[in-house]
Amino acid sequence: MSKKANPTVIGVFILAGVVLGVAGLIIFSSGNLFSKKHKYILYFEGSMKGMNIGAPVQLKGVTIGSVVDVYISHNQALDDQSSPLIIEIDETMLHTHTDRRADLASKKDVDELIARGLRGKLDAASFVTGVLMVELSINPDAPPPVFHQLEPEYVEIPTTPTTIEILLANLGKIDIKGMGDKLNSILGKLDNGLGNLDVKAINTGVTNLLASLDRTVNSSELSNSIISLHQTLDNFGALAKNIDTNTLVQVQATLADLRVTVQGLSTMVAPDSPLQTELTGALDQLSNAARSIAELTEFLKRNPNALITGRTPPKEKP
Repeated sequence: MSKKANPTVIGVFILAGVVLGVAGLIIFSSGNLFSKKHKYILYFEGSMKGMNIGAPVQLKGVTIGSVVDVYISHNQALDDQSSPLIIEIDETMLHTHTDRRADLASKKDVDELIARGLRGKLDAASFVTGVLMVELSINPDAPPPVFHQLEPEYVEIPTTPTTIEILLANLGKIDIKGMGDKLNSILGKLDNGLGNLDVKAINTGVTNLLASLDRTVNSSELSNSIISLHQTLDNFGALAKNIDTNTLVQVQATLADLRVTVQGLSTMVAPDSPLQTELTGALDQLSNAARSIAELTEFLKRNPNALITGRTPPKEKP
């Protein structure tokens, strides 16, 4: 006969299970229960291929939230082809990684960040898988913000196109057909120019030039000139070896004696030197003697008999 179950024991087991379940829920979700999360909407141009719910939201490479929903269109004009998504930012997570506190629940604070250049853009979380993520950044040079919501449902963060989108947009502006036409025209002109070249004449000229160069290189005159140059260099080297240290010392002594001799000559011919004074006196005496001879010659011309009779004394006055 089986024993009857005790209701009290069953109740205790059920109560214990409930308590353990609540405790586990609190332990494993304590972070979510005590953290403040704020939702924002962003509108992106282009396809959302590669964007999944739960994709990270990063600020300067640090994860501060995640993507919670992706729409084809939501609260926007009919001709607006932008793709919206909802992100959730964990304020506790954000404050853990920065000391610049901002009240993300305050639209005023968010508007101030937007005015300073807060923008969102799509980035590749993995280049291998092509999975996308949302990157937030503050760029003071960002273009003016563009908003898409028709009714204020979420706080909207404006976006900027990705680098790939900008590249594709610029490629779309390139006139490929015009570039192809210009390239074909250039190739046609090049083909005509090459066709007008006298290849045979050019080939003949190059052949003659090479033959002349070969004759010049192999000529006996060039070989003799090179041999003579070698001999001259050898002779110069031998002469340089013969000049020893003693010879250089003798040359220096000779130059010193020559320098002393030149200085002595300079002293002798100086204006105030004794030799200069004596030469000046001798020249003066020679000049006086020449003057006396000139006077004697003049007197003899006037009195030719003076050599015989002598000089006539002057007559005395009565």
